[in-house]
Amino acid sequence: MKSRSFSERDQKKLFAFFVIFFVIFCLLLLRLVDLQLVRGQELAKLAEQNRYFSKKYLLERALIFDRFQQPLLKNRPNYYLLTDQDQLYSQQQLIDYDQALSLIATDSAQVTQDFSRVYLYPQALAHVLGYVTGVTAEDLLVNQGLNFAEQFGRTGLEAYFDTPLRSKLGTEVFEVDALGKKQQLISKTEAVFGNSLSTSLDPLLSEVAYKALADKKGAVVIMDAKTGQVLSLLSSPSFDPNLFEELRLASVAKQKNTAAQQEMTEQLTDDRQLFFNRAVSGNYPPGSVFKVVTALAALEEGVLDASSTVVDEGILEVGDYQYANWYYTQYGRVEGAINIVRALVRSNDIFFYKAAELVGPQKLADYSRLLGLGQPVGIELPSETSGLVPDPVWKEARSGEKWFLGNTYHFGIGQGDLLVSPLQITQVFQAINNNGVLCRATLLLNQQDCHDLALHQENLDLINQALLGVAQDGGTAFPLFDYNRLLSATLKQRLGEEAFNQLSAQEKIRAGMIAGKTGTSEFGSANQQGYRATHAWFSSAVGLNKQLILDHWQTLGLETASPEQEYWLKALENDLLPEELIITVLVESDGEVVYREGSADAAPIVREILKWMTGF
Repeated sequence: MKSRSFSERDQKKLFAFFVIFFVIFCLLLLRLVDLQLVRGQELAKLAEQNRYFSKKYLLERALIFDRFQQPLLKNRPNYYLLTDQDQLYSQQQLIDYDQALSLIATDSAQVTQDFSRVYLYPQALAHVLGYVTGVTAEDLLVNQGLNFAEQFGRTGLEAYFDTPLRSKLGTEVFEVDALGKKQQLISKTEAVFGNSLSTSLDPLLSEVAYKALADKKGAVVIMDAKTGQVLSLLSSPSFDPNLFEELRLASVAKQKNTAAQQEMTEQLTDDRQLFFNRAVSGNYPPGSVFKVVTALAALEEGVLDASSTVVDEGILEVGDYQYANWYYTQYGRVEGAINIVRALVRSNDIFFYKAAELVGPQKLADYSRLLGLGQPVGIELPSETSGLVPDPVWKEARSGEKWFLGNTYHFGIGQGDLLVSPLQITQVFQAINNNGVLCRATLLLNQQDCHDLALHQENLDLINQALLGVAQDGGTAFPLFDYNRLLSATLKQRLGEEAFNQLSAQEKIRAGMIAGKTGTSEFGSANQQGYRATHAWFSSAVGLNKQLILDHWQTLGLETASPEQEYWLKALENDLLPEELIITVLVESDGEVVYREGSADAAPIVREILKWMTGF
């Protein structure tokens, strides 16, 4: 009979079993100690947190208003059906207003909403207002205070004032069960509306200016001559900012908006750069509109006065180089002896070559910067250019070359390396019209930042006299001749011819006549015939003579005015518009018309704007 005692092998198995059991027991004991003693408080806190769910909610984005206190955009509500309203992350289905109204009548908890930004003047104000889109993961990396539910300003005023326009998010805290369903609302922090923005913009004038540009590449800036407040700042061709929201809603609804997608693709790929703001970000040689700066510098430095003359013989020769006047190049004719007023009226290159030589390049650069060139204006828009004001130090640092007399000649007529934006040129003409008081351009209503440049009034008067002559018989701005003829005839009839003739140039401008300067600026390389492509400029000052304009429209018959014109005239009557405007137009060279010309391409756009405003 065999022994019932364990064999040595069985004893080893039993020992191994007890060892394994002991190890497992120790591990469980250690885990229990860790959970209860070491991490007990932390885990209890996490468990408590899992009982609650925090949900952010927002109010609609604040509005942006025009100078008449009318909205330039609106927030359109979008409604969504929550497929399971008790779930923390319920699926949402886009529904229309009638469906939402019906559901809200029975159970408002089934419906939630967000808002679409709708721009009321989409193309005319696209670059100045900008647009919003949803917040992306990249945005959150830069600004952790954002939320995916918010709208984020991408360009224009929407971007510059994004933070004040956005509402402050509210918070709802719910208790949830183990299945993740909401049980009850524990606490709620109210959302706070953002701050609305009152701008100086005139959307009606902007629409007129945009249509006058007729989709040409270019820009228009219209400014209050006394305050620097901007009524219109547009870039052409433009884009439709409403497409971004159309595509977002199509995505939410899981639908395909083929038309909107195709239009957006065309906008993004258009080689004319639809999203580029030419008015503030474009760098262009100013051409002859810059001659007002050269004239002012020469007068202020005392190297020329009203009686000084330069003899135009068609060409200036410096060594092997020739510098011609445009009148000689185009028509083979010369001006003879001309003074500074006549030189501006005729835009004579020979005169301003010599004027720049007398002033010197450094002084000319100094006066350019005094008038705001070579630096950002400081308007409330992103991506504003500084432009470029060259001088001898800059040239040597850039290329290692010395500054030559030819560089001075080119500088004096707004060519060479000089680069400006349409907004900067508007600022220059604003200061000259405003008795040498420069007001920083602003898009905000009732804002004004002005400083006196300490220029001599008699010099400013002389330049304004010349600019008035530019838009009269013998000047270069021939599309404006008829306007000034009509205005001067009307003023003579009202004041008497003798009283009219005694008015200063500034008084005539204030009374409603227009003064300005044409410019045709060359850029790029010359073709085989030696010609370079050209941009067209016209910058001007014009008075809004309220009584004269209103009386003229009464004569024409208000029934001939459009509803928009009637609204605008009512605003004029109620003193909601400036007394004087600075209007600058740039028309770029393009594939269709390579050689643009100030009097032929830019000045007619100003004429069209004047016709709409005044009826003349």
